[in-house]
Amino acid sequence: IVISHDRKFVDNITTRTIEVTMGRIYDYKVNYSQYLILRKERREQQMKQYEEQQKMIQETKDFIERFKGTYSKTLQVQSRVKMLEKLELVEVDEEDTSALRLKFPPSPRSGNYPVIMDRVGKTYGDHVVFKDASLTIERGDKAAFVGKNGEGKSTLVKCIMREIEHEGTLTLGHNVQIGYFAQNQASLLDENLTVFQTIDDVAKGEIRNKIRDLLGAFMFGGPEASMKKVKVLSGGERTRLSMIKLLLEPVNLLILDEPTNHLDMKTKDILKQALVDFDGTLIVVSHDRDFLDGLVTKVYEFGNKKVKEHLCGIYEFLETKKMESLQELEK
Repeated sequence: IVISHDRKFVDNITTRTIEVTMGRIYDYKVNYSQYLILRKERREQQMKQYEEQQKMIQETKDFIERFKGTYSKTLQVQSRVKMLEKLELVEVDEEDTSALRLKFPPSPRSGNYPVIMDRVGKTYGDHVVFKDASLTIERGDKAAFVGKNGEGKSTLVKCIMREIEHEGTLTLGHNVQIGYFAQNQASLLDENLTVFQTIDDVAKGEIRNKIRDLLGAFMFGGPEASMKKVKVLSGGERTRLSMIKLLLEPVNLLILDEPTNHLDMKTKDILKQALVDFDGTLIVVSHDRDFLDGLVTKVYEFGNKKVKEHLCGIYEFLETKKMESLQELEK
């Protein structure tokens, strides 16, 4: 039994999908992609049966209304009343429509080249993480950092963030304002604050009037959810809360380090759409091929102490490598 939000992974290994939603459990004897198709067909079928039944009920009620005082139709009226009493109503599976509608604030314009690196490298004592990385990120670029764990993806992000020293020169462009999401971001939240206070502390200006809407969009709807203390939140809830904090800052360079680890498939799709629409520059460190597909147009591959640029999307990159998924880079 596997609980996972990695679509490709579950598609490749599972033969049965159990959906837990809206207080009910549905069992499908197929993999995830086929389950999506069957679920859609099943709802359409239910809707059709529901509409037909509603029409029949209305016609029966009209008949009863019309002939209830007519002596010659008494038996017919009575049998139809009984039929309606015994009728099993067709139910339509409820769908979870609490999807987020997500929009980053318009980003202030940065210079043409938010990040320029010339022979950047990082070593710890004798250990070389990577060296001679020379790359230019242009305004509006959406770039992925991919490669094995430990090859320097997060290290290079820390260099850009000026968190650690490095060799070579790394220049940030004019008016670059960075929004940063790291894997440990969720653990930096103040555990004693409530969800509402956490966001209330960072919200500035007009958005202050919309805090409740924003929390609702990230599935913290209702007074109960927003009054929860951070310390009782799950990993996924903390990640979503950190994401909201990031959304409140008008930035023009977003750096996301493994942003999808605690997000479910639906939330991932919504975040991805918001990033596609984001009008600034994006660097995303990720192993999630589904998430990166259609989002990035540049891939930086980390490996053998080098950083290699590929001017293509994630599928073309994997094709040139003759690989199915980014996990294979680990081998």
